[in-house]
Amino acid sequence: MQLAANIIDFFAAMIQIGTGAVKKKSKILILQIVQILMQGVAMMLLGGVTGAVNNVLSCVRNYICYKEKLNLPWKIFFIAASVVMTVILNTQGIFGMIPAAVCIIYILFMDVKDPLKFKMLVMLTFIPWFFYHLILGSYTGAASDAATIVANIVTIIKMHKEKDIPCQ
Repeated sequence: MQLAANIIDFFAAMIQIGTGAVKKKSKILILQIVQILMQGVAMMLLGGVTGAVNNVLSCVRNYICYKEKLNLPWKIFFIAASVVMTVILNTQGIFGMIPAAVCIIYILFMDVKDPLKFKMLVMLTFIPWFFYHLILGSYTGAASDAATIVANIVTIIKMHKEKDIPCQ
């Protein structure tokens, strides 16, 4: 199962890394839906049930956000669903809570309008996923998380230069 999961995660990684160079929020959301579904399958194969469930919730959330219909009631629903499903399905202790924590942070800040701030959010939320994938045994997932973090940093620097904002 680990080999199959890592192969699926490898293809998801190609999409994920590519999103690091995308600047438009709507395109990022669509690419994330495909990538997150693939990673959810890989997580299920590796026993990462809370990660898989939170990924499915994230796909629905991203679709609603893409349609510009993500409002406060939807945010509350997704946060509650993430917490409830994690509490019910978590068999991994504190490690199993990482997906819900990342999901909550992302939901709280994903409606930011500034593309630069959105890229920062994406980059920062990949850091805990890196550790989740690594501990789960999804080495291609962890490697792609690291590459995505780097790609987002490069894009953020480019966006800073385009806006003529000094990097601090």
